[in-house]
Order: sequence, then C-alpha cells, then structure tokens
Amino acid sequence: MFARFTPSLLCCLAASAALLWAGAGPAAAQELRAQPVPFSVWLDFAILTRPDPPRVSLPIWLESLQVQHNSAKVDAPEQTIYRLRLRRLGQLNQLLQVRLLFNDDPEASPVITGWTETGTQRYRSEILGNGLNLPTSVALAVPVEGTDYLDVTVPGNGSNLRGVFLSTLAKIQGIAALDFPPTGEIPDPFGNLPAIEPQADDSHLYGRVRATLEAKAVKLDPDETLDFELDRQPLMALVTFEALNVDISYPPEMTVNSRPLGPVTMHLPDLADPAYRGDVRPLERDMRFRYTGWLRCQTIVPGSALRTGLNSVILRINRQGGSIAVRAVEIQLKHNWQNFDYTVSP
Repeated sequence: MFARFTPSLLCCLAASAALLWAGAGPAAAQELRAQPVPFSVWLDFAILTRPDPPRVSLPIWLESLQVQHNSAKVDAPEQTIYRLRLRRLGQLNQLLQVRLLFNDDPEASPVITGWTETGTQRYRSEILGNGLNLPTSVALAVPVEGTDYLDVTVPGNGSNLRGVFLSTLAKIQGIAALDFPPTGEIPDPFGNLPAIEPQADDSHLYGRVRATLEAKAVKLDPDETLDFELDRQPLMALVTFEALNVDISYPPEMTVNSRPLGPVTMHLPDLADPAYRGDVRPLERDMRFRYTGWLRCQTIVPGSALRTGLNSVILRINRQGGSIAVRAVEIQLKHNWQNFDYTVSP
C-alpha cells in the first residue's frame, strides 16, 4: 500500500525587516519579501514519512507523493518506492528538473523511472551515485510529457534518501560561441556551476595547455597524491576539480612539490540550496555547514612551484573537515606565446 500526501493551502504571515547600512538613514530600509516559487518544491522524505506527516503545499502540476515499502521476500529483495504523481498540464510541465539528495550507499543506489497509468515505462535513469558512502546529490532533466508518475526506487527501507527538489523547466532561446562548448545544458537554480566534463586528450589554446589528472570520482585519502610530468616549466598553472561533501569552513589544502599553497578556493552556491546541511558539535559556538553535492574548487600554482619532469600534487583533508571525494581533477598550464601581453614594473 502507498502512504499518500496531498497538497494543502498554506496561510503565510508576512514579515518585514529594515536593513540599515552604516551612514544611511531610514530611506535605505528594504522590505523582506518571500521569494515566490510556484513551480518548484522541496520534499523532505525524512519528514514526510513520519507516522503523522505535515501537510505540504505542492505545485499545481504535482498531485501527490506516495510511499511504498515492499518487505523482503524469497524472490524479491526489500525496496522502497517514492511515487510522484503528476498532472498533465500541456506546455507547463513537459520537462522537470529532478534533483535527488541521498547518501551514496553502494548497497542502496536509487534509480528514477517515469510511467503511464497503463504501465508503460517512458523514462529510466541510470543507477545514481558512485558508491562513495558520502552524502551527495544528482540533478536530472526528466521529460514527463505523457507521463503520469515518477518513481524513485531504492533498495532497502529508503532511509538513505534525504529528499528531492523538483522544478519545472522551460526552453528559452540562447546564444553561444560556435568554437566553444556551452557551459551546461541546464543552469542550476541556486547558481552552482555545471559539472566539469573531463577531456580525453590534452588541448592547447593561446599558450594554455589543459590536461586531465584524474577523471573518475574517488574518495580522498588523508594525503592523496597525483603525479604528472611536464616537458617545460610554465609561467603559472591553475588546478581545478570538484569536491563532494566539503565542510565549507575547512576546504582541502594543496601542496605542490612540497610547497604548501594553502586552502583551495570554492565556488559556493546560494545559501537557499537544500544541499547545505548543518552540523552541531559540542563545545563549538557556531554550526558547521557541509555541502552535500559537488563544488567547483580551484587554486593557483606559481610557476616557480613546478619543474620540468615529474611533479606531485597533494590534496590534504583538514582533520576537522571529515571525509570528502574528488573528481574531474585537471590542470591548466600558462606558457608564453606570440601574443602574450605583460608589463615590466620598475
């Protein structure tokens, strides 16, 4: 049997606050307004699967959330299904962004499927996650034209699924340089950068050499070492990678050829992103925040830190930051070229 959660109308109490900047008078005050999101919703599975769940307000295109637990049998293992029942509203919801937040348990990898009422499967995702045993999130663009419901199916009791963010997608006209790939097919609603697509081969452009050091997702050891060779010393370098489950107060640190370069720089998305997760610890005044998704990280490497021949890059985890994973580690090398511009300071 499915447990069913239906939408409700919520009465909101308006709140306002005045933001007064130093040196500014009352005319600088701003009113605090709730940002309207009528075509998006965050569904917290942990809260909605309680015995007496709260009523939630759903977008017009989402009819209900249903939960089914199938106990383990001789011929079938235990699994949990979260069913998102849709309304067909023509152009309004032909394409959805489905962002699933879950713990990446290798024994409980989720999959998303789309179905009609007659049992025809219209969509199936790949098995989600990398089996890293870390909190993560995956965003998919799911076509739902002619689809009556989406199933999020996971082995076990479903406790490793945190929730799902759903948003209606609309096609808009855009432009891009013909010689360069577009920066992600679907912009993230919270400003996160698109995933890095590792290159199979090294590339050269305007004095820049770009090469992939590690493409696949790996759980970071306390001191993860990446070795690479250079045919000549560059003027500078830029190391870029994506990190999962980072404590934003304690980003990984980088050392190149025994030269410490300090913490890497992270691109942080909007603080409204559901992937931020708080951590309260005893004897600490402030709550820590971990981003349970992939973050773009970068650091500049001075040319003097590199050498011709074998080089070593070490990523170090701060012991207070906990376990993380990295993927799509690449390096860009800046060399002199015929149009290189520089000045000589006295």
